[in-house]
Amino acid sequence: MNNNWKDRIVVMIYVKQELQRLDRLGIMPHHLPEIAATEGQLKAVEEHLGQSIDKGFREFLSCANGWKGFYFAVDLFGTGDLLGSSLMGYAESMLEILEEENVIGSSGFSRAELLPIAATREDRDLFVMARATSQQPGIVIWFAGEEIDRYPNFEEFFLAMADYNRSLIEDLKKGEITQNGA
Repeated sequence: MNNNWKDRIVVMIYVKQELQRLDRLGIMPHHLPEIAATEGQLKAVEEHLGQSIDKGFREFLSCANGWKGFYFAVDLFGTGDLLGSSLMGYAESMLEILEEENVIGSSGFSRAELLPIAATREDRDLFVMARATSQQPGIVIWFAGEEIDRYPNFEEFFLAMADYNRSLIEDLKKGEITQNGA
């Protein structure tokens, strides 16, 4: 399965490189994915979480240990984040707010069922994955003050974000993205 992830990551790198080429104003951060997580790092995260990492997400991490600027300024978490980075702390506080506003409950989950996997401090975008102990393990949900979208698994989430990045390419070509965002 890692070969499939390597192929998907390479495609996303090409997409991100095209975004960088077209982003003459420097609106978006441009980063390559982090180097692969080690088995030791993955086991440390699982020990910290008290459960195994979703299989698809684990396979991704074994090829790329996170990705800054994965979609606009949204960082896709690596093992360091999952172990408790400042961005994870921020994502956890965003989840608390979503819980207080009953956004999580309206999505059919409890706060305890969700693990942040991507976030940004520049907006309200937060991506969470339903934990292995949840009623629907592996589902990825995109919140931005409310539920924006959901994906049946990490692979579908990754592919959708590649498509969103491709849309950004088209928007840049049309001049529809400016220094102020969209």
